[in-house]
Amino acid sequence: MVPEFFYSIRSVTIMESITSGPDEIYDAPAVEPTPPGSTVLYAVTIFISATLLFLIQPIVAKELLPWFGGAAAVWGACMVYFQALLLLGYLYAHYSIRTLSSRAQVTLHIGLLAVSVLVTLFPAPADIHPPVVAHPFWETMKALTIRIGLPYFLLSSTTPLLQSWYSRGGYGTITYRFFALSNLGSVLALMAFPLAIEPVLDLNTQLATWRVFYVVFALLCSIVSMRFYGSRMGHSCTPVPNAGPGIEWRRKLTWIALAACSSALLLGVTNSLCQNIAPMPLLWIAPLAIYLLSFVICFDYERSFHRPSFQVLLPAALVVLIAAGANSDITVRAAVPLCLASLFIVFMFCHGQVAALKPASSHLTDFYLCISVGGALGGVFVGLAAPVLFSEFFEVQMAVALCLALGLRFLFGFRSQVFLVTAAAACILFVWVFGNLPDGANTTLRARNFYGILSIRERQSSSGGTVREVVHGKVIHGGQAISESERREPKYYYGRKSGVGIVLQRPMDARRVGIVGLGAGTVAAYGTPGDSYRFYEINPLMMDLAKSQFTYIGDSRAKVELVLGDARISLEQEPANHFDVLALDAFSGDSIPVHLLTEEAFRCYFRHLKQDGILAVHISNQFLDLRPVVTEIAAKLSKNALLVQTDKEEGASILRSAWILVTADLPFLETIRAQGRGEFLRSAQRPVWTDQYSNILSVLR
Repeated sequence: MVPEFFYSIRSVTIMESITSGPDEIYDAPAVEPTPPGSTVLYAVTIFISATLLFLIQPIVAKELLPWFGGAAAVWGACMVYFQALLLLGYLYAHYSIRTLSSRAQVTLHIGLLAVSVLVTLFPAPADIHPPVVAHPFWETMKALTIRIGLPYFLLSSTTPLLQSWYSRGGYGTITYRFFALSNLGSVLALMAFPLAIEPVLDLNTQLATWRVFYVVFALLCSIVSMRFYGSRMGHSCTPVPNAGPGIEWRRKLTWIALAACSSALLLGVTNSLCQNIAPMPLLWIAPLAIYLLSFVICFDYERSFHRPSFQVLLPAALVVLIAAGANSDITVRAAVPLCLASLFIVFMFCHGQVAALKPASSHLTDFYLCISVGGALGGVFVGLAAPVLFSEFFEVQMAVALCLALGLRFLFGFRSQVFLVTAAAACILFVWVFGNLPDGANTTLRARNFYGILSIRERQSSSGGTVREVVHGKVIHGGQAISESERREPKYYYGRKSGVGIVLQRPMDARRVGIVGLGAGTVAAYGTPGDSYRFYEINPLMMDLAKSQFTYIGDSRAKVELVLGDARISLEQEPANHFDVLALDAFSGDSIPVHLLTEEAFRCYFRHLKQDGILAVHISNQFLDLRPVVTEIAAKLSKNALLVQTDKEEGASILRSAWILVTADLPFLETIRAQGRGEFLRSAQRPVWTDQYSNILSVLR
C-alpha cells in the first residue's frame, strides 16, 4: 500500500496537491485565487529554505568542534542555539503578520535578505579561539551568531511566513502540507550530510556550496515576497488580525508541553550517545532526522497515530530511554538502534498529538510559535540548565516523566492532575533508584560541566587492594592504587609493558615529555629527577580532580607543568618545545576530538618533537578503529608507525591498551619489534584526514 503521505486530500499525490492549481482540488475560494505557478514557487522556496536550514547545522557544528576541544556537548549547545533562533524566526513571522502591513512586511523581509547575502558572501574569519572555561556555553552562542546568525534567522522564519502569505489566498487546508514538505527537505538534508556530503567534500567546499545555494534561496524568497505584494490580497496593506475565536491557553500549553518533551528527549539522548560513542555528525543527525521525519508523517499521514498501538509501544519505549539515561550497559551495547527506535515512538506520540490539535490556518503562526517555544524550552533545559543542576544525564529522566504524564493523559484518558503528578514523580524516583544500584564500585564524587560527567570511584582489585579511578561518562580515564606501596606504580592503560611505558623507560637523561590529556596524571609516574613533564588538558574539572584525588603529579620526581586549554591551540601558539616524547591520550574516551587526528595537527606535533622524537598515540577505543587514521598520516609525513598492544592484567589493575609509536627513529622501533612487543603498520592508501576532511564512518568498528 502506498503511504498516504504521497497523496493529497482527494487521493492526489503531494506534489500534485502542492504544485497543481488549487481549483483542481478544492472549491474556489471566496478571495482571489493564487496566481498560476505560485504554488510551485512557494513550495520550492520553502523546500530549499528547510534544506539549507538543517544542512548548515552539522557543517557549522563540525567547524566549531576544534574551538571547544571536540567536546560532545558542542552539538547540544548548537542545538540550543538553533532552537532559540528558530523561535526568534517564528516570532518575527508571527508579529510581522499581526502588526505590519503587507508593504512593510515585504520591504523589511527583502531588506534583511539583502543584508544576509552580504554576511553570507563575506563571512567572519574562522579563527575564533574562545577562552577555556568550565561551561563555555555563551562562547558557543557568540561563535554561532558571528558565523550564521542572520542567515539562519531568516531561513527559520521562511516556512511560517510564506505559509501565512499563501493561506491568505484562501487555501488554508493545503497550507499544513507545506510544513510536511519543509520537514521532508530537512530530513533529506540531514541524511545527505554523513552519507554523501561529508565523505566527498571538505569543510571549505561544503561551506562555499551552502553559501551559493543560500544566495539562490534569497533570490527566490525575494521573488515570492514581491509576487505576494503584487497580488490583490497582498496589496491590501493591512495587518492580519487574529481571525476567528481565540485559542484557549490550555491548548497552547499542551502544544508547548508536547514540543518541549520531544525536544528535551532529542537533545538529552543525543548528548548521552555522543559522549559514550563519538561527537560525530552521524549521531547528531540520526536522532534529529527521526525527529523531523515524525513531523512529516504526522502532518501528512495523520492516521499513522493509532492509539491502541501506542498504548503498548510508548511505555516500552520509555523503559528503554530510562535504562539509557540510568547509564546501564544497554546504552553501550545496543545504544544506537534501541534509542533511535524508542525516540521514534516517542516523537510519533508527541507530534501525532500536536497534529491532532492543530488549529485552522488563521492561527497558523500562533501554532508554530507555541511549538517553537516548547522546542526552545526543552533545549535550554538540556543544554543550559541540566549541566548546572544535575551531575548525571537526569534531563532524560525528567523528559521521560513528562512524556509519561502526557501519555497517561492522552493515551489512557487519565485527567486527574494529582494522579499525573504522582505518576511522573514515581517515574523519577524509579529512575533515581535504578541509576544508583550497586555496580561493584563506590562512587565518592560525581561532577558535571560542559565537557561531560566525571566520576571518582573506588573498587577492590583482584589482588585485594583498593584502586581509585576517574571515569568520564562510562569510560575509565585512569586510576591509582591507594596503598602507599603501590600508589607510585602506573596502572590501567599506562603499565610498564604498554607503548608509552616502553618509550618512557628508555634510558635517557633530562627527558622532556609532553602529554595531551591529563586523566589521573598516571604518566607522571615515569618521571625521574631532571625530567620535565608538560600536560595539556582542556577540562578544568579534570585538572582539579587529578590534583585533589590522585597523587601521581605530586609524587612525581620530574618537574610537572599543567597547561589549561585545547592542546592543539596551545601547541600552535608555543615555540618549539623540543620534546623527546609527545603522548596523545585524548581518544580512549570515545568522544574523540577529531581535530587532534589530522595531518595539520601531526605536523604541529612534530614541530615540537626532536628529530628522533617519538609521538605515542593512545588508540584504545571501543567503537572506533583509529589505526588507519594514524598510519596514513604517518606515511604522509614519512614516519614509521609501530603498534604496541597489551592485554589486561587483573591482579595489577592493568587494562588492555593499544598505542601507536610514530617516529623517524626506525632502529628503536625495530628493537621493540624484535622483542615481539609490536608490529609495523603499513599504508593502505586511504584518504588522509585533514582539518577540512575526516570521515568517522570509515573507522567505525
